[in-house]
Amino acid sequence: MRNIIILLALVFVASCTDLEPEMYSDLTTSNAYSTESDINAALVGVYADLAPFPGDGWMYYNGYLIMTTDYTTDIGFSTAAGDPTKLSNFTYDANNRYFKYNWRYMFEVISNANMLINKIEAVEMDETKKKQVIAQARFLRALAYRDATDAWGPVPLIVEVINPSETYDMPLSPVSVVDEQIIEDCKYAIDNLPKSWTLEEGLSRATKGAAAMLLGKVYMRAHDYANAKTYIDMVLQLRSEGVYQLNPDFKDVWSESNKKDGGMIFCILHEASQNGGEITNHFGPRDHPDMAKWQYYAVSLYFWRNYDDADPRKEFFYYNYEGRSPRDQSTTNGFYYMMPDEGQTVPPSDTIKLLQNVATKKYSYEMVDPSYYDGRTIPVFRLADAILCKAEIENELSGPQAALPYLNEVRARAGAPEYGDPGFPEPTDKEEMADKILAERGYELVFEYKRRPDLIRFGKYEEICNTYLEYRGMSPVVRESMRLFPYPLVDAQLNSNMASENLNRLP
Repeated sequence: MRNIIILLALVFVASCTDLEPEMYSDLTTSNAYSTESDINAALVGVYADLAPFPGDGWMYYNGYLIMTTDYTTDIGFSTAAGDPTKLSNFTYDANNRYFKYNWRYMFEVISNANMLINKIEAVEMDETKKKQVIAQARFLRALAYRDATDAWGPVPLIVEVINPSETYDMPLSPVSVVDEQIIEDCKYAIDNLPKSWTLEEGLSRATKGAAAMLLGKVYMRAHDYANAKTYIDMVLQLRSEGVYQLNPDFKDVWSESNKKDGGMIFCILHEASQNGGEITNHFGPRDHPDMAKWQYYAVSLYFWRNYDDADPRKEFFYYNYEGRSPRDQSTTNGFYYMMPDEGQTVPPSDTIKLLQNVATKKYSYEMVDPSYYDGRTIPVFRLADAILCKAEIENELSGPQAALPYLNEVRARAGAPEYGDPGFPEPTDKEEMADKILAERGYELVFEYKRRPDLIRFGKYEEICNTYLEYRGMSPVVRESMRLFPYPLVDAQLNSNMASENLNRLP
């Protein structure tokens, strides 16, 4: 948990012997949560833990999470050496930095939420406001625990303020036990959070709908579709009340001028001049004439080719363009970055480079501020996801005909052919419909931290990932035990329970 730093400033005077330190602050964890202002500042800090290092953010939801949720699936393909390639090749080990840092910041959210919940009871403030603060902290704790259990399954369940030394060899709580805490936290949040916040209060705060969405998805993970229906329906009821709207243009969802789209249920907002991130740098295209970014997080050509040619979302990627940088000193022309045909490995000329992966436009579309540290919005939950959750729930409970309108709603908004149109027959049974919903979730939610949990929930993780590896000429090494990642090495060295589990989780 975070230590409150004591700041000391030494004021030097002319005499070398008169060195009296002047203390500007004596804040500690004992007295730093004394007023309502202290509490509000602490809550802002817990939110900030979702996207650490504001002003230069790239950890957790600012990018690092994508490496564990999407790169370890058929979506990811890395051209960067080291840990990113080990993830997309399924050759990772417990020392992978993406395991280490995602674990660290998930538990930093949990730790700081626990501290806030513990300290707020002694603070004099309006009871309604107090409950709203607690509800937000509990939502954030629940979200971090959802993320941790998605990645590692059993984890230490900590809901009190404890000394770090007490975490050594702490038992690992089963996912079902952690889920009980998540459910309790989400229900408290639903009961005490508003449907929306004003601009002055902060548009990106957790809401009743965000808590319902998280709770519904946790029930779905456990295949408890009856309970999931209650909470996903609650989200869709908020749409009926005008709280959420599905943007008619799927591209406009990602415009930088549309900071908080009407379909955003919970998101992380950035302003380039205040809490900018390196989001576009990591997700943006390499050597593009409009922006020269790193293409560090990019989609596999295998996955991109699965989009139907009639689906406009297939065009929402950067390919077939001339680069900004001159290819040599004899010309001002850049290399042409070409989408290769299936099986093509040799470019048609030495002025052409064949793409090995392809950058999405989601985090760089219609840039407003070209600053190095950008102001992009990171979606955590959005309405299109909720609609597809509804399709999945209805398919499980009532069959494909009940699911079809929700599946087609998302496709129609994107401009893709609907099932039932010529050439796109309607799915005729639950299994076929489940396959269509899973595919649609990939097309709509690519690089939104959803793919790996989706594949696991649908029971398709090993099959789809191994097919992808075989497509690349690699051995199909993905086993059921790899649905859980190895615990980070540095943490496993302090916890024998984790260390013993790791033996079964490595490729």
